Amino acid sequence: MNTRYRLLMIFFTLMLWSFSVAAQQSKPRHPKPQAKPLPEEKAEPVVAPESHEEALRRVLSKLSEQIDTLALEVKKMRQETERNSTLLELALLEERLTRLEDKLDNAATTKANLDMQEVEVQRRQRNIQQELTLRGAAALRRDETEAALRQEFQRILESLHAQQSTLQTRITDLQTQADRLRFRIETLRKKADRLELKNDSETNK
Repeated sequence: MNTRYRLLMIFFTLMLWSFSVAAQQSKPRHPKPQAKPLPEEKAEPVVAPESHEEALRRVLSKLSEQIDTLALEVKKMRQETERNSTLLELALLEERLTRLEDKLDNAATTKANLDMQEVEVQRRQRNIQQELTLRGAAALRRDETEAALRQEFQRILESLHAQQSTLQTRITDLQTQADRLRFRIETLRKKADRLELKNDSETNK
């Protein structure tokens, strides 16, 4: 009796379980609502890391630009220094030439005066008789007076000739110096003009 009852209970339990499973399978399954996808954020462009070679190349490029700029500045400074030095030397030489030309003028004037004195002495030497008359030389001493006058004129002429020779040598030396200075000044003027044109040309670039 008990065994039969247990079997019936098991049978009913299995039947109930089967009905329950069938009912669950017959129900329509509603799909679970899918979560809305989140809006995609715009991704920032990924910058690739700079390689060692690229960094070194960039540094060398900047260094090269700086060197070029520095070289240009040094070139301009050297040209400006050369120009200023040329103009300074030119001014000094022009001042020196002015003083030299003044000395030449003074020497030439002095020599011209000596030449005039020489002409005057020679004129008196040629007219020595008139000179004796003007001096009122006595007849008895006329020959001695004439000889003394000729010796005096000769001494004067010799002194004049010595001064003329010295002055002529000085004039020649001064003239040589002046010629060298004029040539140097002309050379410097042309150089200064070239430097000025070159400076203007590079400034206008």
